[in-house]
Parts: sequence; structure tokens; C-alpha cells
Amino acid sequence: MLLQTLFLQGQYIPDFTPEIKQQLADRMYGHVSALAHDSMMGREAGTDGELKAMYYIASQFKNAGLQPLPDKNYWIPFNFSEGYTYKSGKISIDGKSYDQNEYFLYLNPLVNYNFSGNIFFAGHGLKDSDFNKLNPSFNKNIVIVIDINYTDTCADAANQQYMPLLESAVAKATSMNPEAVILVSSNVKKFPAIAGINLDKASPNIPVLCVGKTLSKKILKKNNSELHSECEFSKNEKTGYNVAAWIDNGKPTTLVFGAHYDHVGFGSSGSLSTDSAIHNGADDNASGTALLMELSRILYNSGTNKHNYVFVAFSAEEKGLLGSKAFLNQRIIADTSIIAMLNFDMVGRMNGTEQKLNILGTGTATEWDSLITAAYAGPVTIRKSESGTAGSDQMSFYLRNIPVLFFITGMHEDYHKPTDDAEKINRAGMADVLMIALKITEELDGLQKLNFVRGDTRGGDRNKRPGVTLGVIPDHAWEGKGMRIDAVTKDKTADKAGLLKGDIVIQIDDMTVIDIMSYMKALSAFKKGDKAKITYLRGQIENTVEVVF
Repeated sequence: MLLQTLFLQGQYIPDFTPEIKQQLADRMYGHVSALAHDSMMGREAGTDGELKAMYYIASQFKNAGLQPLPDKNYWIPFNFSEGYTYKSGKISIDGKSYDQNEYFLYLNPLVNYNFSGNIFFAGHGLKDSDFNKLNPSFNKNIVIVIDINYTDTCADAANQQYMPLLESAVAKATSMNPEAVILVSSNVKKFPAIAGINLDKASPNIPVLCVGKTLSKKILKKNNSELHSECEFSKNEKTGYNVAAWIDNGKPTTLVFGAHYDHVGFGSSGSLSTDSAIHNGADDNASGTALLMELSRILYNSGTNKHNYVFVAFSAEEKGLLGSKAFLNQRIIADTSIIAMLNFDMVGRMNGTEQKLNILGTGTATEWDSLITAAYAGPVTIRKSESGTAGSDQMSFYLRNIPVLFFITGMHEDYHKPTDDAEKINRAGMADVLMIALKITEELDGLQKLNFVRGDTRGGDRNKRPGVTLGVIPDHAWEGKGMRIDAVTKDKTADKAGLLKGDIVIQIDDMTVIDIMSYMKALSAFKKGDKAKITYLRGQIENTVEVVF
């Protein structure tokens, strides 16, 4: 009855009464318990568990009175692949064939490697002049070859500048849309064939290969010769479902609220546990999805109508923000109409004694800081971070020049483990987050536009990780210098080196670590088997330990 009274007021409330807060907390906890039940099988995208969760969320939107988006059902399908499987492959030149894995490796796991074209030698591919003879935007029947022997700038492949330079060259080459890009080496001793490369900046649909010593010698002598590539492959395509509904007020501006509802299933991919068991993902992210559903119900019943309000439960976030990317690519809602996107991911573990909420993305619009200050003054402490590129679905919107906020109560040791269960949820804390989200929404209702600010995008896609890892969970709420460790995975690199939760990594070899982004960038300079010196603070004491990745 109290909730009904709240909804009939036709306006936002200044604060939740204890009775209303308890009812909302219980409702959200009920959603979390349902979504994080074993019967949902971990809600992995593309599985029956996801479908069960999808129907549950759609029914909640429908029961709340919200409508599907124009010409859509509540669930909106999209196809995705976690990577092609290549059964066989070969490259042919001058009538001779060379087999995959023995003579060359595929570096882009999401493309078809059947192509033909004439070899164009682009030198090191580091200068615009290396590509002068090519069309700047489209090069059909051209295979760009880059020599990865960067002796002029790097002593050998271990130099920390080497991979960033190579990534830049590949990005430039793929931007010209050739049939493929092939990496060869005129000095395999110092610059051997690479088995992997970060392709964040490269065009995603261009085949990229690296060849070994034998084929490098052959190709380097065959500029302008024709090259053929054949492969047998499986796309491993699956279907994911975003669940979306809206309050259509006929306005030119739209507020988008989002939360991913997928998790990692039985932990075959993405788990930080050695146990093969159902990963229920109560905090990650049944909590955010529960908040999203209750937020939609409150806004619908309040009658607020300053903007259109879109609510999306995204699929396949755990596989690289695929659901939010697909939603934007489908252009169901015009990017230009979206005033802002608010994302809720892991909002169920607020500390009961030190009530804090992390809001990331405050640097993506000039108005965010003052707006948040005006919206909420306590008792929960709000810790702000400017970056819009933290690894969740708001990043997809940020990269479309849309202001974003990312709400998260913090990381914990149950992250991506079977132990992330409903009984560990702080339901009262979730109600606090919901109240703060409502307050910020109320402030946004007084605006027709936010002034977008683009900052550092070095974070890249969530599914594009460094080639090596320490085996730790960074503390995304840490506001000091360095990368503070929030959890250490058993038997991984950091655990073996004796690093502990609370340690602050400040340097990796000669690379200074000032935040999570610089930590990730430093790791990208290493490959499996490399050694590195990790300098860290434990309390006020500086320590250094050598690790092997």
C-alpha cells in the first residue's frame, strides 16, 4: 500500500520513508533471488538460461505497464560469435601452398580468411608515405604486407614501444580496407612471428595474419605477385536477446537506463574460480537488472514526462559488451536523441558500515559534477571517477559521444565465482542506489541537453584484454595513485608472488602505474613467459618482486 501511495503522488519523493525503502529493498531482492537461482544456469548469453531470464525481465516490464520499443517485441535478438573455429587453412603463392599453424597464424579470430589479392609492400607501415600508392579508403584485390622488423626504433621485440608501434601500423593498414594485412619479418631472430596482437584500433572485418621465417622470405621477394588464401571455418554463431521497454512521452529527447542481465554460466569462460559450477551472478548483475526493473516501474507510475525513458537489460556484456553494441547498431533509438545513458552494474554489495557508491563517467559531460552534487547530499558517500571507459555497457554509448554514468558499489572476492549468491546482497544498499538514481534522473528532467566531453579511451573494449595478467581484480573505486588490488586469484601470477588484497601496484619494470588504464597499458607490453619486476606499496612500505607471466 505504501508503494502505491508513492506512485500516485505523480512526482519524485524527497526521500524514501523507512517503510517504502524496505518494500523496495524486498522487491529488488526478490528479483535478484529469481535471476540468480540455479534454474537460470548462470544466464550465459546464447543459452537456455539466458532465455529464462529474458522472459522474466520482459514480464516485469510488461506488468509495470511499459511498452516495447517501436516495431519490436520486448526481447530484441542479435547474432554474435565468440570466435571462429578454423579447421584448416593455406596460403598459395607461385603455385606453392603453405599450411596454417606450420607457416602462418590467424590473428583476427572473427573473420573469413578466404581472399585473393596482389601483394603491396608497405615497408614498416609506420608512415603515411608507406601507403601513398593506395586508395585511402578502399583497396579491393590488394593484400598489404608489413615488415615487423622495427630495428630502426626498437632493439628487439621485447622493447616496450614495439607492440604499440605494430598495433598502430596494423590499424593504419586495415583502415584502407584491403583484402588482408600480412605481417612478415626480415629479421626473425630479433622480431619473430607474433601469436597475438591487440586489434582494438584495427578495422574489425579485415583478415590479419602473421607468417614465419619461410613464408616471410617468399613474400618479401614477391611484391605485386598474386596471393591466395583458403580456409575452412565455423562461425560459431549464437543468438543473444536484449530486453527493452520504454515510456514514450513523445519528446525529442530520451534518457536510456541500462543493466546487463547475462553472466558467465558454468564458468567455462570468464570465471575466476577453478570450480566448474553454476555461477549465479547475484551482484553481477542480477542486482543492476533488479534495480533497472524497479526504476522503470517507479518512473512509469510517477507520471514524469520530461523525456522519453528507455530501459534496456543487455545480453552478452560478459562477452565484450556485445549486447549494448548491437542495440546501438540496430538504431532503434537515434543516437542524437539520447541525452544520457545511466548504467547499473554490480550495485548489490554496498558496505554496511561505510556506505559508499562509486559513480564513474562524471567527466563525460560538463554538467555531471554539479548535477550530482545538487541531486544528492547523503548519507551515502558518492565517490566520483571521470572515465567513461570502465568495462561495462555505458562504454558503448560513450564511444558514440553520449554522456554516461556508471553506478557500481564495488568489486569483491566473489566476482565471477560460484559464490556470488543472493544471500550476500545488501538489499538496503540497493534501495539507496535506487534513490540516488531517481534523484539524478529528477535533475536531468530539468535539462534538454548535456555537453559531452571525450576523455581518455585507452581502455578499449572489455573483451580486448592484455596478453598477460597478474591474476588480480583492480579496485575501480580507488582514487589514489597506482592500481590498488581488490582481490587476488588463487594460484595465479600475483598469488604466487605474494601480492595481497590492498597492495598498490605503482610500477611494472620501468613503466609507472598511475591508474588502472596505465596498469593495463603496461601489461600489454608483455607476453606469456616474460619476466617483470612489480613495484608495489603495502601500507607505507615499498616492495619489489619479480614475476613470470
